[in-house]
Amino acid sequence: MKQKYVVALHILFWVYYFLQELVALNPSTQTLSIPLFSFTFSNPEVAITYSFTFLYVFIFYLNYLVALPRFFDVNNTKQIFLALLSLFAIFIGLRYFIEEFLYLKLFGFHNYYDGVSIPYYIYDNIYYGSRPIVASSVLWFIVNMFRLQKDQIRLIESKRETEINFLKSQINPHFIFNTLNNIYYLVFEKSEKSLKAIEQLSGLMRYMTYESQNETIAIQNEIDYIEDFIQLESMRIVGKPNIIFEKDIENYQYRIPPLLLIPFIENGFKHGIVNNEEHPFTIKLKQNSNLFVLEVENVINQYKKDKQSGIGIDNIKKRLQLYFPDKHLLEINIKEQKHQVKLTINL
Repeated sequence: MKQKYVVALHILFWVYYFLQELVALNPSTQTLSIPLFSFTFSNPEVAITYSFTFLYVFIFYLNYLVALPRFFDVNNTKQIFLALLSLFAIFIGLRYFIEEFLYLKLFGFHNYYDGVSIPYYIYDNIYYGSRPIVASSVLWFIVNMFRLQKDQIRLIESKRETEINFLKSQINPHFIFNTLNNIYYLVFEKSEKSLKAIEQLSGLMRYMTYESQNETIAIQNEIDYIEDFIQLESMRIVGKPNIIFEKDIENYQYRIPPLLLIPFIENGFKHGIVNNEEHPFTIKLKQNSNLFVLEVENVINQYKKDKQSGIGIDNIKKRLQLYFPDKHLLEINIKEQKHQVKLTINL
């Protein structure tokens, strides 16, 4: 809770206390009076109002600022009990000193009747002492409940950000490992495509280094990254790649988390057949209003099984849960030797 709201709560409480406890109504004349503003100690009622108000405020903030922050511990009931006992002792001791001793010496009157025993005085003032203690405790718990809630939100956000950054860092080495294997193959084959592949990789790594550090990026940037990735991967394909990349984007500046789509496309290259003339490797992107859809379909290559496959997909599932809890649907199906992915996100 912001400090200005805490101050406002305190002001509202003291306005209520002032109106409830310190404003006197005279039924016969139907007038209001405020004895506290008479500034005289010669009247016992006014003097006692002064002393009780002083003690109320003192105990209120002694509990609010000292006792509760330092000694309240749900796992230590003895400490709480001793703190409460000390507050009551201070209230009762100060009230007795001011109203039963000091007033008598200075003004010749005191609050309680003559002959009141100390046990009765203590018993009676447990009620009066409990009023500022209970009031300050309620206010302190309200303020700290909001503060605790805010701290928990900050902790959750910090944990979420740390988790997302960790998952991003997993994607980069995973992708680089696969791409370097591809470039190694091109160099080994002494292909003229190897230099172009290195240039493409350099561009992709710049994207991963800088753009991926942002919380969100424009869809256009992610599309550019995917197109460069497709071009790089296509260099190692034997024969003519049959890849269809369809885009139906309403707003190319609409922002999405970076590196969110590439694992699905990477898996298509890694485990699919992308040079089949009859069955193209199809990638479809659609964004309309707040709805974003990715569809990927490829023929499964039965001879390209990787024991380490699935790292990127498991990673992206975790990121989707962090970014879009209850706002996304990921469908992965295998139908007639085709691997189909459909990701729907409510942005």
